[in-house]
Amino acid sequence: MNIFEVLKNLYTNRKCDWISELDETEVQPYVIQRWLAMNDKLRVQVRWLDKYVFVLPKKMYLSLAWSIIPKLDRMPFVKYIKQIEEEEEFDFLISKIRKHLQLSDNDYNAIKYRLINIIKNDMANWFSYYGVKKRFWKKYGVDFNLIKEFGKTNVPDPQHGLDKWGM
Repeated sequence: MNIFEVLKNLYTNRKCDWISELDETEVQPYVIQRWLAMNDKLRVQVRWLDKYVFVLPKKMYLSLAWSIIPKLDRMPFVKYIKQIEEEEEFDFLISKIRKHLQLSDNDYNAIKYRLINIIKNDMANWFSYYGVKKRFWKKYGVDFNLIKEFGKTNVPDPQHGLDKWGM
């Protein structure tokens, strides 16, 4: 019996006789667990089964999995899970800001759009302060020579000595 027949029986067979008929060399709990994890509708059950993949004997694991998986008329079609590759606009900078300000996920999600707007309004100062690499300066069209202007203010230099008193 191959892995797909085992999975089909886990989803559809209402009697557990097939488990005792299996040869233990054909059962691989880790592989079965991986296939079950790809089904979003079984997320809770699969997380609970994770504890027992390596602990229980193979047939016991199968009977446990069979008992907690809701029975269907046919085995569901499950696509491979692909990692969501969603990169935010200023991810290279936001990661540094989050670390510096110690923002948790909820705090960051609450202020994400405002933070991005603030960064867009004054990219040169943000890039300079956090030491962003030159390639990001070029990517966003910011003049790299503005890094020399960071921290300078338009306040005149304080006068020293007698010049300070107008003499």
